[in-house]
Amino acid sequence: MKVIDINKLDKKINISAGKPMPMGVSVNLGGVNFALAGDKTKKYELVLFEKGTTNIMSKIEFTEDMLYGNVFAMCISNMSPSEFDYGFLENDKLYEDEYAKVINGKENWSEKSDITYSVYENGYDWENTRPLNISLDETIIYKLHVRGFTMNKMSKVKDKGTFLGVVEKIPYLKELGINAVLLMPSYEFNEIKYKSKVSNVIGMPANMEVTENIGAYETGNEINFWGYTAGNYLAPKSAYCTGKMSVADEFKTMVKEFHKNGTQVFMEFYFAGGTSPYLIVDCLRHWVMEYKIDGVSVNFDVAPINMIKNDPILSGIKIIGDNWNIINDYAEKNGNEKRYAVINDSFLITARKFLKSDEGQVYDMSCKIKECRGDAGIIHYIANHNTFSVMDMVSYERKHNEENGENNMDGTEYNFSWNCGVEGVTKKRKVIELRRKQMKNAFAFLLLSQGTPMIYAGDEMGHTTKGNNNPYCQDNAISYINWNDLKANADLFEFVKMLIDFRKNHKMLMMSNEPRMIDYKGLGNPDLSLHGQLPWKPDYNYVSRCFAFMYNEDYVGEGKMYVVFNMYWEDAEFNLPVTKNDKKWKLAFSTDTATFTDTRTVLVKERTVAVFIED
Repeated sequence: MKVIDINKLDKKINISAGKPMPMGVSVNLGGVNFALAGDKTKKYELVLFEKGTTNIMSKIEFTEDMLYGNVFAMCISNMSPSEFDYGFLENDKLYEDEYAKVINGKENWSEKSDITYSVYENGYDWENTRPLNISLDETIIYKLHVRGFTMNKMSKVKDKGTFLGVVEKIPYLKELGINAVLLMPSYEFNEIKYKSKVSNVIGMPANMEVTENIGAYETGNEINFWGYTAGNYLAPKSAYCTGKMSVADEFKTMVKEFHKNGTQVFMEFYFAGGTSPYLIVDCLRHWVMEYKIDGVSVNFDVAPINMIKNDPILSGIKIIGDNWNIINDYAEKNGNEKRYAVINDSFLITARKFLKSDEGQVYDMSCKIKECRGDAGIIHYIANHNTFSVMDMVSYERKHNEENGENNMDGTEYNFSWNCGVEGVTKKRKVIELRRKQMKNAFAFLLLSQGTPMIYAGDEMGHTTKGNNNPYCQDNAISYINWNDLKANADLFEFVKMLIDFRKNHKMLMMSNEPRMIDYKGLGNPDLSLHGQLPWKPDYNYVSRCFAFMYNEDYVGEGKMYVVFNMYWEDAEFNLPVTKNDKKWKLAFSTDTATFTDTRTVLVKERTVAVFIED
């Protein structure tokens, strides 16, 4: 590599003390400002590289007059950001810019390369699009991995595994009925897990040591596919970029196109322990201001919830976390806006137990279908990235994670699943039919209940990870959505699409507050009532495996909806309640046969969900 003396440049660079705020690199009228948090007892240098290379043009030391507490700040002028890339040294060792917004050298997924940074410049045309503000009560979330969503060769996507590839699938998501996507980590995380350090990062001599916080490259090829690890939190992942435009502009294009189609964009962040709370807040601000995302999912064990709650820039976004205690505290102090939402496995566990006909589940399931809050959102799901998929939860009883290389020791041991009689893939027609019905039952549980439903990508078309409930390191067909499944399981997709449409057309399924289960408006029936095989008599016996519930839609419109959950392995007869003006019931849909024997009695097939509405 060559080092070019600064005095040999065609023009002089003016160097002066900079401003300690904002942190990171920013462009202003005075030039380019570099603000770096460090240790005032150590020496720090700014390294300038020839644009697009690792050839060093200059190393400029931060001097004492550039120190503000433990923040080093330098301003250089008379040099355009388009003319150079940069890096930092700490005592002659490479030092990571944790505020970097553009990372060079990670454009190719899972390939090692030298790392430099570029100055972020904003000039994107948003075409007057703005973030959406859809109520959590009316939101239907679709969680996806940017790479895994379109990498399969049958995805029929031109730009596979990229932000623009996701854009190509917006018509599909719109057809399904989704109005929010939750992106798994899409910031610049290190997808390769390494075993021993190597040097020569960003063009430095081979004998130069590397500071630990840079995430130095090491030998090995174990992939962290999901991205729940430390990274450069302010930079979108360049390996998800096609290169047709900058990675920032491609991410913005994805968000803009989602917003044009009435779909919110939420993003997951995993902040490693010890991450500065100021960095976290600055990170979330950056994504909200520059990328116009609608919400974030953060790990509250590290994220400074009090700072986030009091930040005016973050006041308009949805904040999702898994800690009920924190949600309780801050939801109560923010009225009915429902800025905060909790997400955990609670609904999944109860629904899966009830689905596979465990004993003693009727009461718990009847509580879950009405679970809702006026001050905070509750996100429900039946599958997630670290569980069996919906297909696998009806196909496997034991995890099969051998391909992860951890002797099947990773992943949860308890999946609350039932294989319907055969472990794994089978050609037995009756087993296949039962599995398909059970998947439809599971989606019915989810979309006929209160709370905000979330679907994990591919589940609506029967995606399988072959019994792997923790495919965190599988950058292959196991994790890629197989779009052939859409044809093979077209009936499942159509059923889920119908359920979403049904939910949108029945406001009682999207209540802002939990049903009170009393007739507080004097309409003749409670807003929600629980029943058994006989009206008004729910059976919470330990061996009971069925119940019914009625939504009184007169509270928000007109009519009534009666839902039967029969998870017993035998057909069951249900008497339907007498309705106002003695209206008749008609079957709206069911996952198997539900046959009227008279106007108020119906025989519901074993393991079947049936929904009736007033005719």
